[in-house]
Amino acid sequence: MPSQAKDMEEMLFFSQMLNECSPLELLKQVLMHSHHAIVITDADASAGYRIIYANPVFCRHTGYELAELVGMSPRILQGPKSNKRIIEKLTPALKEHGFFYGASINYRKDGSMYPVEWNISEIKNEQGEVTHYMSMQKDLSNFHRLAKQVKKSNENFKDFYLSTTQKDKSHENKAVLDSLKDNQKIYAGGLRNEENADLFEDAFFDFSPDEMGALGNKVDKGELSAEDFWQENPIDDEDVSSLVESIQEVDVELGLLQSQGQSKERLENIANGFKEVANNLYFCVEFNDGALIIDEVANVLMTLEENYEFPVDVLVTFNKEVYEWLDGAVITKNAENIFEGENNTIAAGNQLLLFLK
Repeated sequence: MPSQAKDMEEMLFFSQMLNECSPLELLKQVLMHSHHAIVITDADASAGYRIIYANPVFCRHTGYELAELVGMSPRILQGPKSNKRIIEKLTPALKEHGFFYGASINYRKDGSMYPVEWNISEIKNEQGEVTHYMSMQKDLSNFHRLAKQVKKSNENFKDFYLSTTQKDKSHENKAVLDSLKDNQKIYAGGLRNEENADLFEDAFFDFSPDEMGALGNKVDKGELSAEDFWQENPIDDEDVSSLVESIQEVDVELGLLQSQGQSKERLENIANGFKEVANNLYFCVEFNDGALIIDEVANVLMTLEENYEFPVDVLVTFNKEVYEWLDGAVITKNAENIFEGENNTIAAGNQLLLFLK
């Protein structure tokens, strides 16, 4: 249906409603009885979009009375944990598109925090000039709790899988393992794919590593020597042998890639080698982050076209970091801090992924 005809149809239905209810009464009913928090501001960006009305749900969510909010900017709801990156997009998006959709952390009058989703739209007068903005907001505290429960469930299932299969290498169990790792990557900020980033970060709430993010506080691993690690968390000899064998196979294939050139088969062999390394490390909770970055590199290598050009030396550097980390942590067991090598591996992996994706 042409846009003009659609607008006329909507106006017809709207006018029918106004025959039974005045515009003012209709607006009052919509705003006051909505289940969503609604705030209306002026269109003056330089003044911070001053509030001219907030419905009862908005007042209840924020702890402010309507009289306290009118004339103030919604900035009074921002604080140290608010998502500055998202907030900076607001004004440019409103000017360009007339609407904005995002999320952040808000602060109530009493200083408590809550994750919130915004849906802001412009309001125009009959001359087509933007006079106000209306924002519908949703408290995402329940979604925040649900995300943490999902993460916990994934961790519990990982433990169950390990105890019941002993990392059986069958095709079916590899499929389960890949699903577990894919789920875990949603919570590893840098490894979320574009679709997940849009879904979880921009559309819902801040995934920053603090108490209001879906992940909770990011654990500081501190320092742990290989000697101390092996006293409490030894890895099976079979897994160590598999790690050594896999990384050696990668070394061989990388040497061939450098001397004889790139091929689809060679990239797949390198990817499979990295996959085996990641699979053997994934169930060691101390090395979960390193395992995920290695697995992601393997996944991307597996999808590259044969003629895809990228700096091979960056791949070589990544492999060197993986080997030096594993050598100090699980082979020679002489690393003063097993997490230093993991951090170097993660940094090199993220740099490599920039070239591969």
